[in-house]
Amino acid sequence: MSQLDKNIAENLKRIRKSRNMSLDMLAEKTGVSKSMLGQIERGESNPTVATIAKIVDGIKVPFEDLIYQKSKPIVIIDNDKLPVYKAQDGAYQIRAVFPYDRHRNFEVYEVKIEPGEDCACFVKDDGGCEYIMVVQGMLTLETDEGMYEVASDHAVRLDALKNHSYHNRGIQKLVLNIFVSYEALVY
Repeated sequence: MSQLDKNIAENLKRIRKSRNMSLDMLAEKTGVSKSMLGQIERGESNPTVATIAKIVDGIKVPFEDLIYQKSKPIVIIDNDKLPVYKAQDGAYQIRAVFPYDRHRNFEVYEVKIEPGEDCACFVKDDGGCEYIMVVQGMLTLETDEGMYEVASDHAVRLDALKNHSYHNRGIQKLVLNIFVSYEALVY
């Protein structure tokens, strides 16, 4: 069963039960047979676009509510289990705590830079605004406008599309939390 079929099966069943509907009632509202609806809910059928259209029209829900995976109300992230991108020379590492997802307009990264090392901007070309929180160490932020020193427990906001890089000129590891918003930067 594909992820799409699984999403449709779980969402249809959840929506039907939340409305206290039997399969017979759902069949009456949608014009789709009870047996076909049962097969869809069990993941035994790959519904056509026409069948999905009948279902969403009949139960009056957006198409997306049926096909996308329902998000959990609470998600606990274990940083130790997240993939880490490491520079070949060990100068820095980047962990995507909340990587890109089409359902939200932001990303969150943890960046660690070794003493005396640098890290170039890694934000996608369509980034809007970058919010950098210095957790540990002293960030030297280089931009086209100049160099900026940002101490631990301080933060900085900048246009993510402008050239910039992160430098650790200190003697301890630099730790940053970077929040990238894909909304337009407003000054």
